[in-house]
Amino acid sequence: MIKFENHIILDQTSSWPEKVLQLIEEHKSSLIYYLQEEKRIEILRHTDLKIRYNRPQNPFVDTWIEVIDTIDEILQEYKIVGFHCTKLMDYEIGDVIKNGLIPLDKDFANSRINILFDKGLISKELKNRIIDKAELSEKIRAGKIFVFHCLSTLKDEWGLNKLFGLWGGESIYQYLKNSTELSQIGIPCIVVASIKIIELDIYPSLSKRMLCIYFDDNLHPHDNDSIIEKKLDVLEVIQRDNKLFNKLTNIESWIEEKIKNNT
Repeated sequence: MIKFENHIILDQTSSWPEKVLQLIEEHKSSLIYYLQEEKRIEILRHTDLKIRYNRPQNPFVDTWIEVIDTIDEILQEYKIVGFHCTKLMDYEIGDVIKNGLIPLDKDFANSRINILFDKGLISKELKNRIIDKAELSEKIRAGKIFVFHCLSTLKDEWGLNKLFGLWGGESIYQYLKNSTELSQIGIPCIVVASIKIIELDIYPSLSKRMLCIYFDDNLHPHDNDSIIEKKLDVLEVIQRDNKLFNKLTNIESWIEEKIKNNT
C-alpha cells in the first residue's frame, strides 16, 4: 500500500527486514505455542489463586526471549516510520518538508499564530485566546513530538478527527469553547517522519509488538504513541486532496465527513 525505502512500517510485514521474517518463520511453532500458553495461564490466573500468586513458567519462554533479543539486535540498524497527524497551512507544509518536524515550542507556536493573524486568517479575539496558551508550556507536551507507527491507526476516527479537523495541534485547540475559526483554515495532513529505531522510547518492546502483529495476537499492543524529543526528518506530507490520504484513513466514511457532505 505504501512504502519508504529502508524504513519499517510497524504493521506492514512486507517492510520488515528479511532477516526478521526468516527468524520468525524458523521458530514459528514455538512462538505460537508461547502465545497460546500465555493466554491459557492468564485465564487460569483469574480462577486459581495459587496460579495468581505463583505464576507457572511458560515452557516456550526461552525461545521467545531468544527471538526477541535477536530481533532487537537486527533492528538497531534500521529506521521506522512515524505518523504525525495534524492540520497545516500550505506554507507550513513546505516548511515541514524542507526543515523537518520540530518538537512543541511555545515561541514557535506563538510565531505561527501571529503569522495567521497578520495574514488576516484569524480574528484578534482568537489570537488572544490561543497565544501563550498554558498547554504550550506543559511539561507533558513541551519539547515533544508525538507519533504512532501503524497504518491501521490512521483509520482511528475518534483519535484523529480533531487533529485533522482543527488547525494548530492539540495544545492550541484544546479547551477552546468555540473552535470554528480553526476548523475553517488549514489542510489535513499525514506527516510521515523518519526515526532511528534505537532512539525510540518503545524500542525495548518493539520486537514483542512485531511478533504479536505477525501472529495477530493481542498479548502486547500493536501500536501506541512514541514521544520524540528532537527534530525529525520528514519523508512525505500526504495532504487531504491526495487519493492516498483517503485510502489510508478511510476518512470519507467518518461520521463528521458524512455530516459535512450532507450539508
